[in-house]
Amino acid sequence: MTTAPLLSFDLDRTYPAPPERVWAAWTTADQLERWVLPDPEWRVSSCEVDAHQGGGYRLRFGPRPDGDSYRETATFAVYEPVERLVFDVLTEGDGTSERSRCTVRFRPVDGGTHLELTVEGLSGPQALEHLRTGWQWCLEGIAATLEATA
Repeated sequence: MTTAPLLSFDLDRTYPAPPERVWAAWTTADQLERWVLPDPEWRVSSCEVDAHQGGGYRLRFGPRPDGDSYRETATFAVYEPVERLVFDVLTEGDGTSERSRCTVRFRPVDGGTHLELTVEGLSGPQALEHLRTGWQWCLEGIAATLEATA
């Protein structure tokens, strides 16, 4: 029996904010909650962050009004402040369950921060497309959050 290879994708974005602010957007519950679902038809019903190696985050989110159709639990495997964050994620809901590993690198550049995101270990093309679309929304949401809190 042959198993299909696990899939991955990369995204990147440059933000006009210092690395410390971009890092805080990922590791502070009130900021994470602002950008993790920029789709106005959805909402986050709960968000907790335990910001250290071995900690992680827990989210409940989904369509309005309840916002609790999905659960996402992440564990920080690597926590190198303002440089690199690696976390293992389990996303569950609506009859699906998907595991992935996300690596986020924060690199200072002239006038801001270049963020590189790699998502690995996806089970198939449909999961890849759904998560890539979701992460693209999230990276846009980070930009809006940073602008709003400038």
